[in-house]
Amino acid sequence: FFFHPHPAIRDAQESRGLGDVYKRQNNLWRPFMKSTGYNDIIRKSPFGPIKAHMQVSTNSVDELLRFIEFVVASDWSGATQSRKLISDLENQADELKAETRSLLPKSIFFAVPREDILDLIKLADDIPNTVKDISGLMIGRNMEIPSTIHQSFQNFILEAKEITYAAAEAVDHIDELFQFSFGGKAAEKMQILLEKLDSLENSNDQTEITLRGELFKIEKDLPPVDVMFLYDVINKIGELSDRAEQVGHRISLIASR
Repeated sequence: FFFHPHPAIRDAQESRGLGDVYKRQNNLWRPFMKSTGYNDIIRKSPFGPIKAHMQVSTNSVDELLRFIEFVVASDWSGATQSRKLISDLENQADELKAETRSLLPKSIFFAVPREDILDLIKLADDIPNTVKDISGLMIGRNMEIPSTIHQSFQNFILEAKEITYAAAEAVDHIDELFQFSFGGKAAEKMQILLEKLDSLENSNDQTEITLRGELFKIEKDLPPVDVMFLYDVINKIGELSDRAEQVGHRISLIASR
């Protein structure tokens, strides 16, 4: 069995409380930021950094769901707190990305190119960046989501979360793929995960079409500027799903080289 790259690469668990999410992600990422321990992780596996970063990415998407719940309820105090946590997570992701670059010296030999590892973590970094953009756009305008599209809007976000978790699952298996020289059962398992990503992305595309259709039906009754920004948010949620899918399929490119 040979691992085949995906032909077209495009640029689920219940959400936790704010304090619980912060404590969980804080305990996960901070040990990686200590130079000696982080260096050991990289020497043991060059994919250690991307695993650490994907944990921050999934946490940011979890928090986006909570943020949307606050917005739907017009709870702008809660939304503001959630937005602060999203910003903190994005900052932590940036620090982790910078730390990775400094601790992947060219003097260390890896079985995969150093540039591939850095490209992979850059793609993962787009996830918390996009989450921050979405929350910033919505809270900056105290954006109301019309009640007639609440369900489709929330479904769209939930599916983006599922795609992000599927990408994180693919990242979790990359060491196994690496250990078996990107072949055998490890490659079969990765191929299944990538097919799962494709299926989730296709479903997400259909949900986006449905959501856009529902918004189109009521847009004449809404302020034009509000409609414009609602479409912008929908676009960015679609981009969030695309970025997560890219992470999974970039692994297939690395494996095929």
